[in-house]
Amino acid sequence: MREKCGGYFSPLKPKISKLKSSVFTLTAMETIQFNLLTSAPFRLDLTVWVLRRRDTNRIDSWDGKTYRRAMILDSQIVLASVEQRGSAAQPQLGVTLVCENPSARIRLAAQSALISMFGLNIDLSGFYAMAQADTHLSPVVKRFRGVKPTRFLTLFESIANAIVLQQLSVNAGISILNRLAESYGVSCDYGQNACYLFPEARSIAGLRVEEIKRVGVSANKARALVEGAQRIMERSLSFDDFEKMDNEPAFNELVKFRGIGRWSADYVLLRGLGRLDVFPRGDSGARASLDRWLRPDGKLSDPELEDIMSGWREYAGLIYFHLLLRGLAEKGFIA
Repeated sequence: MREKCGGYFSPLKPKISKLKSSVFTLTAMETIQFNLLTSAPFRLDLTVWVLRRRDTNRIDSWDGKTYRRAMILDSQIVLASVEQRGSAAQPQLGVTLVCENPSARIRLAAQSALISMFGLNIDLSGFYAMAQADTHLSPVVKRFRGVKPTRFLTLFESIANAIVLQQLSVNAGISILNRLAESYGVSCDYGQNACYLFPEARSIAGLRVEEIKRVGVSANKARALVEGAQRIMERSLSFDDFEKMDNEPAFNELVKFRGIGRWSADYVLLRGLGRLDVFPRGDSGARASLDRWLRPDGKLSDPELEDIMSGWREYAGLIYFHLLLRGLAEKGFIA
């Protein structure tokens, strides 16, 4: 089923250009439009910020109303635009896909990707019930009510984020991820600021370490990115290979990747595999946020923190996301 180009989210015809020496433009693109439903409450803006982390992110584009993301679906580049319709209490998402050859397969693949990325199939009623009865959780959960747990789009994107962000500020890490996408992804121009397709594992697996270092990472991280991409390609790995694993065996498989340690594996478990009971261990930034939240006049001891968080185990990852939003609000990113 084909519809004429020019969706209601983006009246300008997007231009897609391969980076480096080869450049091409798709001039005869068409659109698919559909709606997605999710359980209430839902707020697209908060959910997008959990994905973006910083306003400099050029992979997950957000202009305050429309989320845009480029992805590979059914072997072609697809530009997805998403807007929220209705209130947080009666949510509905309007989606426009722009691509060269629209098809039912493209639509189904996009639906699956967006449901996973935005956590649209996750029922948080149990979390809200628990938070309402918790004096620590209640205020922060009420403030960010409607956020859903997000996931990265691919296993390689998850691994790459975990490697790049190790021992770096989020600002610095996002800048490097942008440069990685700008150098080895695809530029997608919506007539506004370009957003970038995050490179696939196949785009990185054949590169030399010295090439990856140019985006601003150390030799060790560059080697980890290349070897991680090669491992994924050689074994044809994807999220599907981890879905049926419990956390511990999945963790043990993840740490077999060069450069993936305890924090990084936990990060992939939460942000890649959607394990909401995982709070990345050893995250100094998250620990500082916990202290500012739970003990503004000092620092919690490890036993105190363990005692407070003992009742949150099932939703530890959601606490991590709420701390992220709280930090973004403190910085003025979220009103």
